[in-house]
Amino acid sequence: MRYGLYICLLSFSILATWMAVIAVKDIRTTPELSDVAVIFGTAVTAEGEPRWALRERLKTGLSLWKNKKATVLMVSGAIEKKNHNQDEAQIMAHWLEKEGVPAQAIMIDSHGNNTWCTAQNTARFFPHRRLIVVTQWFHVARARWALSQFDFQHISAAYPRHFKIIEIWYLFREAIAWPAYMLLK
Repeated sequence: MRYGLYICLLSFSILATWMAVIAVKDIRTTPELSDVAVIFGTAVTAEGEPRWALRERLKTGLSLWKNKKATVLMVSGAIEKKNHNQDEAQIMAHWLEKEGVPAQAIMIDSHGNNTWCTAQNTARFFPHRRLIVVTQWFHVARARWALSQFDFQHISAAYPRHFKIIEIWYLFREAIAWPAYMLLK
């Protein structure tokens, strides 16, 4: 009985430590002057609007563009089958255009089905460029790691500074998924 309790406590301690590492690894990151800001997609509503997390990422990318930290905003997302084949990247591009970003400053990647695909597509469109990753704080480390696998040397990051309690759940998911992700890629 005690042995099982020790195993549970040890497992919990390892997971909690790993979550802390992910949480603080890039918390102080600042975006550097770059060629491209890569805005990672996430869910949209059934009405074709960005959900809160995506809207916050878009606002962060818009700020980078307005402050001339990046000249191109690459929006990368999947085509959501459950929401009537809505294209996350197209929705992101339209949102940015409504906010004043010219279409020629936006690169649309509708095949960014996951972090790895976005990294792969970024390498195809912008090989060896300076990049800014734009995503939520808990996803920055894995996004940077994926891009580094495609020989990007200069990768800084920006993330929305608003925190929601649900992000603890996403941090937990990230802590479980990232090791498996690294082994499979």
